[in-house]
Amino acid sequence: MKETPLSSCERNSVISAIQKGLRHDNREFLEVRDINISFGKDFGSCTVTLGLTRVLAQVTCEVVEPRPSRPSEGKISISVHLSPMAAPHFEPGRGNDLVEELQQILDRNIKESRCLDLESLCILAEESVWQLRVDVTVLNHAGNLGDACNLASVAALRHFHRPDVTVEEDGRVTIHTLEEREPIPTFMKKVPVCLTYAFFMVDEKCHMLMDPSDLEERVMSGKLIVGLNPHGEITSMMFPGRVALQKREIMNCIQNAFLKAKASAEMVARVVDDDVMKRKSLVKPAGYTNCLVSDSTYRRKKIDELIENEIRGEFVVPEEPMEEGGPKIEDRMYDSEEEEEEEESTESSIPKKPVQAAVNKTKKETASMSDSEEEETGQTLTAKDLQ
Repeated sequence: MKETPLSSCERNSVISAIQKGLRHDNREFLEVRDINISFGKDFGSCTVTLGLTRVLAQVTCEVVEPRPSRPSEGKISISVHLSPMAAPHFEPGRGNDLVEELQQILDRNIKESRCLDLESLCILAEESVWQLRVDVTVLNHAGNLGDACNLASVAALRHFHRPDVTVEEDGRVTIHTLEEREPIPTFMKKVPVCLTYAFFMVDEKCHMLMDPSDLEERVMSGKLIVGLNPHGEITSMMFPGRVALQKREIMNCIQNAFLKAKASAEMVARVVDDDVMKRKSLVKPAGYTNCLVSDSTYRRKKIDELIENEIRGEFVVPEEPMEEGGPKIEDRMYDSEEEEEEEESTESSIPKKPVQAAVNKTKKETASMSDSEEEETGQTLTAKDLQ
């Protein structure tokens, strides 16, 4: 299925808005969409959400023979999968330019940058090493797949733990399960980051913006993809598009990318370390249920967050998703107040004299019943005394 082309009105609307310094999602030109990283129940399973773009990365491992040229280094392979679930124009089992572009970005940023210590994956030199396989699946395409795929792959690799092994004297290799021995984490020397900048040529003037959406990618004249790490090393640069960039524009992108790369790398490291610490403290991982708004775990998590904010003095009434036509929170609060006022008015409207008279009557009946009981008791005692 071919992608539906944009109409002239949509294209002109996006270009005219960018010319006036506006974006259709109310972002600044150098503002990134919200990023959310979550992990599954197994090590190395990671989902990254960049706005509405969602990518799943899964890391697996197996024991293979090393390359003859590098007998003491492990292997790593990365593959990208696009399905019609992500976008209607993606055809299963058929490659396109987008798959090749994403594959090239991940190979340059992760494999060729040597961010992983491949020597730590060696089990027995010249005989057996670990091979890590990263499968990246695009779940929803809403623009800027390069940044999302790179972020998901890096987070999954950093989160992955491989099984421990024992090498016998005769060269036999025993792979222990996760219950027998603690798994070994993957050592990552550097955290590579990928940042995308889109360019629009309007009236011979170049407008640059960051993290383009799907609509902006279909209108842009070209883009610059910068791969780098927080240590100031550029791992890759790609210029897909039909625009000729000047040296000053490229330097501006690189300087901005260095500032963003450090924050992104720290975020990945913090999220991964927090999840690993929870697993070590015997906290059962909830998996991807935290991403589902309709799940009870998600609701319980939000309630806990609201309680913590209330304790800190930062409580804010949340906007709960209600059904169409249902009452809002404010309406329910007002209804409860009105009901309380009605109850108070009803109680005040009841006459007190009849109530007091009923209470006095009850007291008199109780007193008369107690007197009759005493008389019966006295008669019984007198009969016994006579006998």
